[in-house]
Amino acid sequence: MGKHKLVRGMGSPRASDPAGAGSRSGRLRRTSPEFVPPSGLQPGIQSGLDGLRQRRRAVNRQLSQWRLLVCTGELPFGLLLLAHLLEGPEGAPPQRLLGICRRGADVPALLPRQAGDVLILCQEFLGDGPALPMLQKVLRRASPPTVLLSLGTPHRVAIQAALAAGVQGVISQQNVGRGVVVEALARLAAGQPYLDGGCQAVLAAEGRAQDELTAREIEILTLVAEGCTNRRIGERLQIAEVTARDHVQRILAKLQVADRTAAAVAGLRLGYLP
Repeated sequence: MGKHKLVRGMGSPRASDPAGAGSRSGRLRRTSPEFVPPSGLQPGIQSGLDGLRQRRRAVNRQLSQWRLLVCTGELPFGLLLLAHLLEGPEGAPPQRLLGICRRGADVPALLPRQAGDVLILCQEFLGDGPALPMLQKVLRRASPPTVLLSLGTPHRVAIQAALAAGVQGVISQQNVGRGVVVEALARLAAGQPYLDGGCQAVLAAEGRAQDELTAREIEILTLVAEGCTNRRIGERLQIAEVTARDHVQRILAKLQVADRTAAAVAGLRLGYLP
């Protein structure tokens, strides 16, 4: 990592742990100079770069007050975020990174018992399925973390399920990079909930459509897309096989498809699946 140093026991990234933070925690200290853009850029491009640098500084300042746990099923996203934290502007406060989790099952081991100062940055789907069941459990703790959840597609059901679970901040993934992260972090730091404009628009629209999938059906559709049988779905969700079968049949009917493969394709097209 050149001049970058990881302190408080956080080792350098290894081949077996690409993120370098799978089960360790520590502060990220920056020693590299801030990026200087080449001269002669068109005014619009220069202005855009200036805006990005300002938002980046704001994000770094906001994140520095939290212990940070990143949950993502996309390893490249996790590595980019880690690089962003390492390459922050000179003089910016150090980040306290608890780890980067690709599976929801790995979160409890990294989450401290006292998690009032922990911020979980989480994507909607992780390597072992939807993140919501894991978030429901950690938010029921006596000292719960704060969660900022990023949705691939802001469906009404997903937003309502997240809010019902106690998730404090929900943003649309397509709005990341447009200032919503800075705004969300400021609101969360003040103890206030946050929904970005896209999520608010979805909730403000007319009531739920009759053929809209429920949160449970989205969870089961995700397992169907993974190729799980009804028996395997029942085992994963701890429900009876016949109950899993009934859920699958209702999903097929709502999506107006004939089989499980077509359901997975429709789920992707409609934004139910990542």
